[in-house]
Amino acid sequence: MKLFYALLVVFIAFSTSAAGWIQQTDFGGTARHRTTMLALGNKIYAGLGHYNGAGINVLFEDWWEFDPATSSWSQKANYGGGLCYHAAGFAIDNIGYVGTGRVLSAQLVQDFFKYNPATNTWTQIADFPGVGRRGASSFTVNGYGYVGTGTGSADFYRYTPVTDSWIQIAPLPGGARMSGVAFSIGGYGYAGTGETGSSSSADFYKYNPALNSWTQIQDVGDDPLEGLITRMEASAFSLGGKGYVLTGVDISSGTNFKDMWELDPTTDTWTRIDDFDGIARRYLSAAALNGVAYVGLGTNGTNFKDFWKFDYSLALLEKNLDNISVNAFPNPSTDILNIDVDWAEEVPMEKMTLSLTSLTGQIVYTEALKADLNSINVTALKSGSYIYSIQYEDRIVKNGHVIIH
Repeated sequence: MKLFYALLVVFIAFSTSAAGWIQQTDFGGTARHRTTMLALGNKIYAGLGHYNGAGINVLFEDWWEFDPATSSWSQKANYGGGLCYHAAGFAIDNIGYVGTGRVLSAQLVQDFFKYNPATNTWTQIADFPGVGRRGASSFTVNGYGYVGTGTGSADFYRYTPVTDSWIQIAPLPGGARMSGVAFSIGGYGYAGTGETGSSSSADFYKYNPALNSWTQIQDVGDDPLEGLITRMEASAFSLGGKGYVLTGVDISSGTNFKDMWELDPTTDTWTRIDDFDGIARRYLSAAALNGVAYVGLGTNGTNFKDFWKFDYSLALLEKNLDNISVNAFPNPSTDILNIDVDWAEEVPMEKMTLSLTSLTGQIVYTEALKADLNSINVTALKSGSYIYSIQYEDRIVKNGHVIIH
């Protein structure tokens, strides 16, 4: 019976964790903020950035690869632009593009480099055509990279990899800003928040490449109880056809946030969802890969190197646990054990398995879970007690006790 109780403990821990968040192996380099993070191929890449140590501004040029399959980091070739922080980055066809930012001399630069993970090499490309800046926002749409805003700027530019060229597009209508966020969904770009003058902002805009025009959408962070939460130095990504903005800081109060907001692009409206599971902070870096998002690093005065995965499917499961019912019958069973699962509509089926385990810990049956009735032939099993468990990857969602005669 000890295993049965252990499984129940696992289930309780699962159901009380923050929705969708799973902590990963810490970043491989030194804790820092104002880093750049990209998803290329099946890996996450992160690096550059800085921290203020005993009044000294310490900059980095190192570049690291995270392998989700092994949850491990390995150091790669240093950034082509040298020591730099607050640079912009985007990815096209599994090639990373990183540029602008501030270098050791405090100069704001325009140089841009592309990173090829297959050869682990950096190659300089055409300079960013706007003035040098840090804290620019960037996104990718239909094979083009878009970079804009940043130090005292509202201008935006489009990069074409095939011709290695930039052209200027319509500026962000909300005005100059630094440390805003951006992402793309379904052929549109989205950008907003940031430091505008001496205040933080909550405004957000949608870019239509076909029309070269921006449209203002609902402000992000309008909480029914707290009111409008303005922010700069936040983080953002798109996942599952929706956009997400989280963390950041209010420049007036100095308050660091851990809240998280979800954009529905069909209505261009924001909904607050469960908070980020780490410590509240600013300059959290983020990138989405293979249906999940990875975030980490940042600062709240203390620099961080923790690293997290946000799994949208897991979040849906956790939100709908109370609406999932499982019926195992007949119990006791002599030949066929039926496990009937009644799911909420939103619950995803991918990565779900059904297992039967003896009380000694031996897995005697496992297969992909079916959405309704699952039938197991138990005639070859020894008589006794067993645990059935429904799992999402390695996490138990539901389990129960059955007897085989």
